[in-house]
Amino acid sequence: MADLDMISLSSGDFHAAVSPVAGGSVLYWRKQNEDLLRPALDGAVERKMADETSMFPLVPYSNRIRGGYFIYWGIRRSVPKNHPFVPDPLHGEGWQRQWNVVRSGADKAVLAFEHNGKNGFPFAYEAEQTFTLNNNSLIVSLTLTNRGGIPMPCGLGWHPFFLKDDDTVVAFKTKNVWAHESAPPRERPIKTPPEWQFDKGLKISDLELDTCFGGFDGKAELIWPSRKRKINMTAYSDFGHVVVWSPAGENFFCVEPVTNATDAFNLASRGITGTGIKTLEPEESLTETMTLTVSDL
Repeated sequence: MADLDMISLSSGDFHAAVSPVAGGSVLYWRKQNEDLLRPALDGAVERKMADETSMFPLVPYSNRIRGGYFIYWGIRRSVPKNHPFVPDPLHGEGWQRQWNVVRSGADKAVLAFEHNGKNGFPFAYEAEQTFTLNNNSLIVSLTLTNRGGIPMPCGLGWHPFFLKDDDTVVAFKTKNVWAHESAPPRERPIKTPPEWQFDKGLKISDLELDTCFGGFDGKAELIWPSRKRKINMTAYSDFGHVVVWSPAGENFFCVEPVTNATDAFNLASRGITGTGIKTLEPEESLTETMTLTVSDL
């Protein structure tokens, strides 16, 4: 692995690594030798597979654009498929691009890339991501800037992978469900059913989900009783949605704080409110931040 494939960060007993070449992703976050996120799979960086790492950015939108197009300013905007197993474009460009190293130090790294709007998402933009390791907290910030000449619809988020034990508990507040990928797409969100109400905590190993929830307040608690550990997630500002992916038979699950609902561009174009879509004027920027803090039980 070349030196620029990985940037190492450390703060006290905590260590992390990020990869510019593998989609601006996190490769690991550890306390001494104990993994706090699912570590990147062997060869993930060489394959440039961000979805095999510990965490990757969602920019300039989260989740799917159903059908590979949306209407904006009365114009049909096509977005090409970018995943071998998902029929719709997914998660934007950030996770599939090489990021440039803007600067790095012992406990901080800043990465960036530019998209010209000619291939992929049909708007030009620049993205910058900052990783900071501060003792027991991993802090990530993402800035998106519209580099085109017209307003740009957008959304941001992160896709972290957590270790799934039999007794792992996840807790967060939610009001509704926007999408559940094993069910037909919905035009409007529905009230969260009782079996998916995470307010008081649910064992994630009991659930098979690929689901976008609304009414998220940006805060989640993830608890590993057998490891005597918990992680508090705090996603600041505009994170009104969260995607939970818990595939059956896997040793990981994902709790993804996101600004926009699944298929938000198409829903918004049909007049559905609350999708979380942001609009940036030319040269306007949007910055979002998430903090993961680990502590002992």
